[in-house]
Parts: sequence; structure tokens; C-alpha cells
Amino acid sequence: MTLETQTQFAKRRGVGKSAVTNWKNAGLLVFAEDADGRAKVHVERSEARLNARLDPMRGRPTSGVASATELELEPVEEPALPIAASRNLAQARAELVDEDLYGRRMKNAQTAGELVALVEMERRASELGRLARERVAAELRGVAERLSATGDVRAVMAILDEATGKAFAALAASVASGVMDADDEEESEDDSDEAVAALAA
Repeated sequence: MTLETQTQFAKRRGVGKSAVTNWKNAGLLVFAEDADGRAKVHVERSEARLNARLDPMRGRPTSGVASATELELEPVEEPALPIAASRNLAQARAELVDEDLYGRRMKNAQTAGELVALVEMERRASELGRLARERVAAELRGVAERLSATGDVRAVMAILDEATGKAFAALAASVASGVMDADDEEESEDDSDEAVAALAA
């Protein structure tokens, strides 16, 4: 362990006293007490700290600086990667793998023709909603007489549940069989016939 005064350390580094004072004020120098109890610059530690913090490309040429091989530095343990950082890194890698897998699946589905255009899907969903409303309304019209004859609330609810169940079962069957479009055309003709009959009456 080498201890020097600030003037001696400035001479060793090839700088003026003001540079050493600036380093001292910036907290870049390490001080230790000598045998007489005076605070002096701990050369090895101060050199290591300055070499790590100061840009060697800035300032004047350093003619009086000792080379790095001449300095005996104490080994410093490198801090291990924090656990949180390693978890974040692993999580980021997992997310990248998931995104890549999702992209490949979408590309394969597009190649296989399994994807549907958004406009087509919205049109089909709209048709399905309209068809569901019409089926339920038709079933309820069919049980309207039974409802009017029944005075019990429980019986009315049972009839409504049964009619709604039949309507949705018929709707599910037509969607599964793919005849939804044909049913739509027939029902629209039936509805128009009913409207004409109502107007005639």
C-alpha cells in the first residue's frame, strides 16, 4: 500500500495540483492515514478509481503516468448479475419465443386457408345475431296462445324457457350444418308474406 501527499500524487499522474483538488472534491481519491496519523492519498485505489472513471482520450498528454502493468491493484470482485435482472432477461426471451411461435402459427393458418377476413367474420356475426333474434321471436309467437291462457308465472317462465331453448337449438343445428344462408332466404320470404297478409287484413 503506497501513500503519497496530494502534490506527489499530482506529479505521479502528470497533472497540476488543481486537478488533484478537483478529483478530491469529486470523491475520486481514496485517502488513508499514514503512521503519523496524517491523511494521504492511497495510490493504488485512487489510480484504480480514476482509471475507471476518467476518459483517457480527454485532457493533455500524460507523460508522467505509470503504466497499468506497473500498478499492483487489489483484486475486485465483479458484482454478480442481480436475480431480478436474470429473471427479466429470461422473461423477455420467453416472450420472444412465444411471439415467434404465434407468428408461425398465424402464417401456417393463413397458408392453409384457415383464416377468415375480418369483414366476412363481422358480416356472418351480424347475420347470426339477426337470425337468433328472428328464431326466438318466431318461437315466442308460436307459444303466444299458450302464454295468454296460462295465468301462473312459473308456467309462463317454463314455456318461455322451452321456446328459447328450441330456438337456439334450431339455430345451432343450422349453423353446424351450414344451411344458415338458405334458411335466411326462406324466412325472409315467409316474413314478407306475413307482412303482406297483415297489410291486406
